[in-house]
Amino acid sequence: MLLGGGSVVLALVEPQRQGVPTGFVVSTIGVTAIACGVQAVRRARWGSVVARAFGRVGGGLGAAGSALMLYALLGYGLATIGVHVPALSLPSPTNGMADTVAVPAGTAPVVAPQSAAAPPPAAVTAEQERSSLTQAIGSLAFSMRERFPSGGFPEQLVTSTSPSSIALPDGSGLASLPEDTRVLYSVSADRSAWSITLVGAAHRSVATYSSVDGTLSVG
Repeated sequence: MLLGGGSVVLALVEPQRQGVPTGFVVSTIGVTAIACGVQAVRRARWGSVVARAFGRVGGGLGAAGSALMLYALLGYGLATIGVHVPALSLPSPTNGMADTVAVPAGTAPVVAPQSAAAPPPAAVTAEQERSSLTQAIGSLAFSMRERFPSGGFPEQLVTSTSPSSIALPDGSGLASLPEDTRVLYSVSADRSAWSITLVGAAHRSVATYSSVDGTLSVG
C-alpha cells in the first residue's frame, strides 16, 4: 500500500506549466505495488481480512499511479508536436502565492498584490517555426561570410538567452535565434568550412546549412 501511495504521489508532481505538461516522471513503483498487492491477496485469501484489504488498496493505488504516469508521458509527447492535453498533476505550491514584504516590528504586515500572470505565448505553427529557423541561418551565414571572408572559421559558437542569440566565443553577436532553439555546430579540421543544424523547440523542425556548397535544407 505504501508503494501504491508513492506511485500516486509521483504522478501528482509531474512537471507542468499553466495546466500543460512540460515533462514526465515514469517509475515502475506502481507496477511493483500491483504485484505485491496481488500476492498479498492470494496469500491471505483464507486468512486476515486486513491483509487482503491492504493488498487490494495497494494494488488499486499502484494502478492509479501508473495510469497517471502514462497519461503524463502521453501528454508530454503530444505537446512536442503541438497537441496540448490538460495536466492532471498538481501545480507548484509557489504558483499564485502573494509575495510578502518585511516591515519593521510594530507595524501591520504588508502583502504585495499578486502580480498578473504573464499571458501564455502565442502558439507557433510548424510553418512559422521553419521560417524562423531559415531566417536565423540566413543571418548567421551572412555574418560568418562578413567576418571570415577567407576562412578560419571559429571552432565553436556560443548561445545566450534573453534574447536568444548565437555569438562568437568573445561575445560578438552573429544572429538572433528563436527561443529555446537547439544548436549543433561543427567546423572542418582546417577550419575552411562549417555547418550548423537548428532544431525548433515547438515542433522539432530541423534546418541544416553547410558552407561547403551553401545548401540549406529545412524539414
